[in-house]
Amino acid sequence: MARSLGVSLAEAYPQVAAMWLQERNGGLTPAKATPKMQVAVWWRCSAGHEWEENISNRTALPKWKGGDVAACRECVGYKVSYSYPDCGHTAMVTPEAAAKKRGRCWKCHQEWWQANEKRLKKELSTAAKAAAGRAGKLLDAVPVPADVPAPLVTEWRWWASKHLQGAIAAEEQMGKEGRTGEVLAHVTEMAAHLLPTKEEAGHAAANGGVLRLLDQAHWAEGWLHRLTGRSAQSVDKETLQNMAWLLGEVLADWSQRAAEAVAADRAKGHEPPATAEVTRVLTRVALSFKDELVRDTPLAPFARAYRELRLPVVPDGKGRYGRADVVVWVPGGPNFVIEIDSAPNPASAEKLVFARDAGAFPLWVRFGKGSIETIDGAIVLDIRDAVRDACKAGA
Repeated sequence: MARSLGVSLAEAYPQVAAMWLQERNGGLTPAKATPKMQVAVWWRCSAGHEWEENISNRTALPKWKGGDVAACRECVGYKVSYSYPDCGHTAMVTPEAAAKKRGRCWKCHQEWWQANEKRLKKELSTAAKAAAGRAGKLLDAVPVPADVPAPLVTEWRWWASKHLQGAIAAEEQMGKEGRTGEVLAHVTEMAAHLLPTKEEAGHAAANGGVLRLLDQAHWAEGWLHRLTGRSAQSVDKETLQNMAWLLGEVLADWSQRAAEAVAADRAKGHEPPATAEVTRVLTRVALSFKDELVRDTPLAPFARAYRELRLPVVPDGKGRYGRADVVVWVPGGPNFVIEIDSAPNPASAEKLVFARDAGAFPLWVRFGKGSIETIDGAIVLDIRDAVRDACKAGA
């Protein structure tokens, strides 16, 4: 039954008030306190257990009380008294927490970690690196299905080795017994289900465009193409040109604003942006392209733009899957795969050819130096002059 805040604790909950430990609560009494006060006071049950707790918590009725508002956590077995061996503090914890036999209470653990964090991280890192050989031998014995592509096995081995090395280091440096066995069981389970199914890839392609593999975000439409082997319907040239024109408008607007910003910075004695900074900014501009595509349409809340999605293609000379600089996903339409480079890049060309074959809009933004390579079925946006002019603004 609901209790009025104006009623005292003694009147509203006499069974709770009977546990009030007056000698430790100063001048506050059950007759002066109200049931929902956010004030911590001391209590003692009939068995002699003493603890400090807010009055509002004491008058609540969670499941562990079993309908008895005055129940004691220790008496009902919901909490037990546990003394931490390293710091000597005693606290009421759940039986499960006590079984873990932690050496320090949370507060002391935080203080200890802050004082030792730098040293421990260095020791863990050193131990993890030293465990590479042992981790490798453990992984050699893990069976991997024969139909898994070699690049995906490489990705799994890199991922699994990282986790196993950390587990071995945790056992050696932190005394976490059994950690290596737990992680080995997990990476073994992952090895058995490495290759996504057509259904998984199709669902991901239709719902956000991202497929999660080994804690990494992959381009779902690319995987659907890889798994089915079907050639997606090609994007017609006119539509591709229209999309490239729209991205070109976004880039042109950026270049004008960038020139103004660079001129203002140069007037203050600042150097023009370096190539790496220009690449980062252009990536952000490409991500904003999503907003221009769906502006004032019902699709606006659902479209997504992603940075560095992995593609199921390994460029020549590389050992792992490539990543697209930007992927824009719009419900019901082809994806946009955008590469941004300051110089000729054969790997980008291979990724864009794959994107084209998977039915996406392949767009290549080029700035900096070097020749411009053309790709059949893709559009190259040459913004070298615009970027050069922006970086020279105010000179």
